[in-house]
Amino acid sequence: MFTEHRLDPRERLALLLRLRDGAHAVTRDISASGLFFEVAGEHELAGLVDFEMQVPELKVKFTAVGQIVRVEHRFGVTGVAVKLLSPRLEPID
Repeated sequence: MFTEHRLDPRERLALLLRLRDGAHAVTRDISASGLFFEVAGEHELAGLVDFEMQVPELKVKFTAVGQIVRVEHRFGVTGVAVKLLSPRLEPID
């Protein structure tokens, strides 16, 4: 039987995000404590990841460092589950 390890419920939400190395990805789902994103291609990711999402309609930018907790490779896409360590919401000028 499958044991759920998530602390918070996740919401399916597709938002564009940019990784520190400039790569672009799209979120699949987000919660208060983490998120899952997908990036095109085969990537070997481990440890920490820095990323940024902008929501121009709300004039805010969300930046965070996350601990990678799972990586999935399928159909030319790399999926990454991240536990948020230092999320930050900032206004966009």
